[in-house]
Order: sequence, then structure tokens, then C-alpha cells
Amino acid sequence: MYKFFLLSINIIIATICAAQTLGDAGSVVSQQSMAILNKVSETYKNSNGTELKLKIGIIDNKSGASNSASGVIKTAGNKFCLSTNFADMFYDGKTLNVYDKQTNELTISTPSKEEVSSVDPTAIITLFKQGYKISEPEFDKTAKFATITLYPENRSAAETMIKITINTVTSTPTQIRTYGKNGVDNLVEIQKIEVNKNFKDDVFYFNADKYSKLQIIDLR
Repeated sequence: MYKFFLLSINIIIATICAAQTLGDAGSVVSQQSMAILNKVSETYKNSNGTELKLKIGIIDNKSGASNSASGVIKTAGNKFCLSTNFADMFYDGKTLNVYDKQTNELTISTPSKEEVSSVDPTAIITLFKQGYKISEPEFDKTAKFATITLYPENRSAAETMIKITINTVTSTPTQIRTYGKNGVDNLVEIQKIEVNKNFKDDVFYFNADKYSKLQIIDLR
């Protein structure tokens, strides 16, 4: 489950950080949508630290099954901390610690450049550089919320499209949905975003003293 949560976090941070990297030169890109995404990007980039409260869900359109979880993610620079009801994750810029609450297992790893994109807000911006076509924004009746659809140009991409709903008043995303080719959709609801948070460094480090009788899997 925590791997899915990380995937969802990738989408969120990429949406917040990477607006200016979306779309190659030959892509069909809505300038109005880009302007909205750039404002979202600036909101995040100008923040010392950011905290997001989230609710995510998996929707299997074939079987009708669904699953959901809630969590809080904190980011500052290339550091990352995620807390959910099933796992805690800490990335200090070098080492990733993942604590599985169900099995009492701690997995320690030093992610590669590719793997670190799962947790590093500065590396995540490369995710959309392969190119997306970006639709014109669709506004609700109040014009407060705009939904933008991204279509991957890479035919091997796992998703057919991504829909992002943005509060145009606060320039923050409120909902992100990916439509998977396998019939499984990921839905992320961003319940709250706080910027310019001042986190202490120890927030991003795993403190073993808080956990007892850990089963440690060291992959370094």
C-alpha cells in the first residue's frame, strides 16, 4: 500500500513543482492552463517548507473494488517525511527509511538517482519532461476551480490521462486523478496545504528510539 502512496505523492509533487517542465516544444499545450500551473509552481517553490494533508484512493473500474488511506507529507528542499496509518517514511536527502506499521519492519535504503525521484521534490520535476499534451482549463460555475487534463505523449506511459483540479484563488491543487491503462485509477484529494512551514531537521530523520523490537532490512 505504501508503494501506491508514494506513487500518488509523485503525482502531487510533480504537479506542484513541475508546471514549467510540462510539454515538449512540439506538444499541444494550452497557454491558459500553463499560466494556472505556473502559479501553482511558484506557490510551492517560494515556500521554505510545505505540509500537505491528503486522502488517496485506488479505484478498480473492472472489479468495482476500491481502497483508501489518509496521510500527511512534509517537504523542505530535498527532504521528505510521510506519515500514514500503515507506514512512516523519512528521507534525509541521502537515506530512505520506511517503517511498516503492520509488520514492524524497517527498510533502509540509499535510493539511486531514479529511485530518489519517488521522494525528492527537486528530482521529481523530471517526471513530466517526456511530454504531455495539456488541455484548455475547464472552469466550474464559480470560475474558482479549474480542471486541466494532461495526455501523455509517450505511448508506453502507465496512464491514459491525468486530471488536475486547481483552486485558482489560492493557486493550490485540490484533486488529482490518474486514469490507468490497466483499469485502475488513482484519486488524490488534497485536503489542506500549508506553505512556509519551518520544520526542524529531525523531522526528516528516523528516530529508532520511538520504535521497539524492530525487524530491520538494510538494503544499503
